[in-house]
Amino acid sequence: MATQRPRTARALGIVAALVMAPGLVGCGMDVQSLQPYTPAAGVNADQGAIKVRNLLLIADETGKGVVSASIVSATDDALSGIIATPQKADGSAGAPLTVAAANVALPANKLVVLTNPTPIKVTGADLKPGLTAQLTLAFSSGQQVVITAPVMSSSLAEFSSVPLG
Repeated sequence: MATQRPRTARALGIVAALVMAPGLVGCGMDVQSLQPYTPAAGVNADQGAIKVRNLLLIADETGKGVVSASIVSATDDALSGIIATPQKADGSAGAPLTVAAANVALPANKLVVLTNPTPIKVTGADLKPGLTAQLTLAFSSGQQVVITAPVMSSSLAEFSSVPLG
């Protein structure tokens, strides 16, 4: 008779586990740590052999700023130009921004940081921190990357060392 109790307890444990299993199978499948995200203020884009990382504009309240990003190309290429249009707070397009000539060599498989050594300057009356801008990055290979990027304030500690010009 003494062996009957452990068998009963074991059987109840197995039945309880089988009853709870369908409800517990999905637990933890949609946790935040399994979701992809960019751990930075900027945005990412992949276009063919080109990977743009942490793209953003750093600007002050007067409409002066710089383009900040890291770019890697699988083949030798060059960033040949940038067209930028800010988006106003009401969602409408602002006046096109003036972007300094961009001729940045992109050696194959080498990370190039756009703010080092000479940042690409950008100016415009509608360039304001807290808003966004649509940028078209043109490359000598003919590829283009079109992306909407945030405009960050140059007064923030992480961007205060970037010279605006």
